[in-house]
Amino acid sequence: MRDVRRGLGAAAAALLVMAGVALAALLLLGAGRFGDLTALTATVVALAVGGSADVVATPAGALPIAVHGAVDVMPLGVSLAGAVVLGALVLRHGRDGLAVRAATAAVAVVAGVTTISLLSKGNLALRLAGGSGGGSACGPATGAVSRFGGAVDAGFSAAVLPTLTATAVWALVVVGAAALVVRFPALVPGLRVAATVFGVVTAGGVLVAWVFGGAAAAGAVLLVLPQAVSGALLLGLGVPWTLTSDGVLSCAFNGIEPGGAWIWVPVVVLTACAVAAAARTGPGRPLRRAGVFAVVTGVVPAVVTLLSRVSVDLDVTAFGLSIPVLDARLSANPLLALAAGAAAGFASGLLAGAISVSSRAWKR
Repeated sequence: MRDVRRGLGAAAAALLVMAGVALAALLLLGAGRFGDLTALTATVVALAVGGSADVVATPAGALPIAVHGAVDVMPLGVSLAGAVVLGALVLRHGRDGLAVRAATAAVAVVAGVTTISLLSKGNLALRLAGGSGGGSACGPATGAVSRFGGAVDAGFSAAVLPTLTATAVWALVVVGAAALVVRFPALVPGLRVAATVFGVVTAGGVLVAWVFGGAAAAGAVLLVLPQAVSGALLLGLGVPWTLTSDGVLSCAFNGIEPGGAWIWVPVVVLTACAVAAAARTGPGRPLRRAGVFAVVTGVVPAVVTLLSRVSVDLDVTAFGLSIPVLDARLSANPLLALAAGAAAGFASGLLAGAISVSSRAWKR
């Protein structure tokens, strides 16, 4: 029973941290002006574990027109905060009772997020500016939408069944990673360093965003800092992010291409991480260490790339007819991210080994 209580406590702490981060970000963004913060926070938490949100908007007036939308985006700032807390508390008491704690925590997280998703129903108070549009990168529907003007009654909610399925996968991955750490205890120091770095980078990023962009920028950073960092690193490694869109709104924007001028940024970051790893592990086989580092730097960007995909679907229902308006996808190639990250990690690992050897020789 003790490990059952510990598993329940780990799940409750993880959900509270996720809700706290989501609420803090929404407060910084000023989201309370547009809808109920409780429902919005619940929706962000549902999205953070891989769920999706549905939106139905009806322009003011008597016209039988409704806009239906589905948003699928994972705010990794919230996701990682919950994952770190859940994994750390499941691991806190070591191998004894781990299976019970992990199973209890996974079931409790699924039950908790399912309950939270039922609370994520609310309305958004939106107003559309009048005018004919124009000057937009998107196609002819922009002007048509803006002509409605006035108020829009928009309801939003988390899709319960997809959120339930995604939460189960998220919880199993987190507790499975915890079990893997117990199986390979050499991973513990690296994970502690990674968690510390994540906390420091998040705090620093929020502070910098607040200073230069205000509270709204700080809130956005709190939600999507991991996406921003990984996206920037991948661009530096030559991995583009592409936006594809179909429907009436056909946007001219095709993607974000890598810029060669700042490719040194991810190289410097990876080399610094490799040097730190080499310093902690001491002398050893340089090729083997570079290979291990390459696996990590290849798998992590590929996984983050998969989690950072964004999709938005919009369609308009009028007089019984459904018209697709927008089907947009923002994504990067995970296989290309895997290859680029592994290549850069291997080179950085070899360079770190050379630096470590030179440093020891110089000290002698």
